[in-house]
Amino acid sequence: QMPGGCFEQTSSSTYPNVLALDYMKRTKKSTPEIHAKAEGFIAQGYQRLLTFEVPGGGFSWFGNPPANKILTAYGLMEFGDMAKVHDVDPNLISRTQQWLASQQQADGSWKPDSNFINEGATNRFNSDVLRITAYLAWSLENTGYRGPAVDRAKQYVEAHMGEGGSNAAPDAYTLAVLANFAADYQRDRA
Repeated sequence: QMPGGCFEQTSSSTYPNVLALDYMKRTKKSTPEIHAKAEGFIAQGYQRLLTFEVPGGGFSWFGNPPANKILTAYGLMEFGDMAKVHDVDPNLISRTQQWLASQQQADGSWKPDSNFINEGATNRFNSDVLRITAYLAWSLENTGYRGPAVDRAKQYVEAHMGEGGSNAAPDAYTLAVLANFAADYQRDRA
């Protein structure tokens, strides 16, 4: 599908194109026509996504400060997957990783973002530090970041595993994010 709209809308069409093209390449089920169409849409999406990078680091919905850490982490994973099927500037991935790592708190967590688009269903999770920390750490680990931020996040997550958004047990989505981070964590498989 042709990408358009804000960062999130552009990703909603570009990321599926990336994943579909990667799947078709790996399974050798691509036709030249589909391959060319997907590559064209991915190239357009990539160029659009670059316009949402905020001066000073990170990404926002419209390219204006402040950058949103969760949106940036999502974009980082998108660029990491995109690099498997399309040319992605490795400096983009590196500087996005560095920016995310630089936002980490001394205790290994990441503070919730202060600016969001009011999306209703996700609003109650905008301040869930455990979920946010696991998601950002997963994004860094998943894209090959090598630095102390991931280990500090692992320590934070281990110390706060029993806490959900209101100190209740984590919800199913948070558990899934924690599981993905744990599965990708390369230094301690247990």
